[in-house]
Amino acid sequence: MEKKIAEYEATQASYLHYDSFRWQAGSLLIAGVFVFWGLLISTSPPTTPKIVGLAGILVSLLMTIWVLFAHHYRQIYLCKLHRMHELEKDLSFEQHRRFIHGGVEGRQYRVFGPKGHNLDLAIYICSSFGGSFVGWMQSGFDLWLISPLPLVTLVTLYVLVNEHRITSFLKNWNTNT
Repeated sequence: MEKKIAEYEATQASYLHYDSFRWQAGSLLIAGVFVFWGLLISTSPPTTPKIVGLAGILVSLLMTIWVLFAHHYRQIYLCKLHRMHELEKDLSFEQHRRFIHGGVEGRQYRVFGPKGHNLDLAIYICSSFGGSFVGWMQSGFDLWLISPLPLVTLVTLYVLVNEHRITSFLKNWNTNT
């Protein structure tokens, strides 16, 4: 029993690390992106749509690294949570099991509003197209302004498909092992 409690404590600490570190790293990148867009858009003479589009690709590449990093960490902490659920069941703990479908003896917590990993993608998309939007407002539409679209679309689809894969894998854990 002591070993399981020690494993539970270590898994809890690790889960919290993986969950919070992605936002610690992300917040610096996000702030930097918006400062960059502000500087780029406020230049005199006004920045051309081509420069905004190329800068959008660079920002998208940077934010792609972050969103893939965040998604990788999410998969790790989902596995950590899964293990904590197993340990809680063995130890008759309820802290995290009350958040899963069915809860504990019918007692289930519900959380309303967007989930953090969906906010990751929303921030990724907004930061990738923030400069394009402002460029469009200043100069009108130009194809250069949508140049980040292919990368952002592919990465978003990849993350969504992978999210489905990891959650399905964990949901079917007992049949996979």
